Amino acid sequence: MAHRPSLFLRLAIVMALGLGVASCESLEKLNPFEEKKPPLPGERKPVFPNGVPGVTYTGPVAQPANSNVDPTALQPQQQPGGTNQRN
Repeated sequence: MAHRPSLFLRLAIVMALGLGVASCESLEKLNPFEEKKPPLPGERKPVFPNGVPGVTYTGPVAQPANSNVDPTALQPQQQPGGTNQRN
């Protein structure tokens, strides 16, 4: 009489297969026959060493020009299911 695998064993197998499929991207690094690509020659320099031009990181967040809502006047969002007040 054959013994049926338990639920735990089946779940473990499914999880292992799922992790194996999810790691397909990293399996490319394990190919021993792949030729290694040398990095391009040259000096690496940052694109914007002093930050992105025209962007201020210390000021308030700018609203879009078509925004007619005052961000300080926004009401707090209502909780799901309506108000919590009882009559």
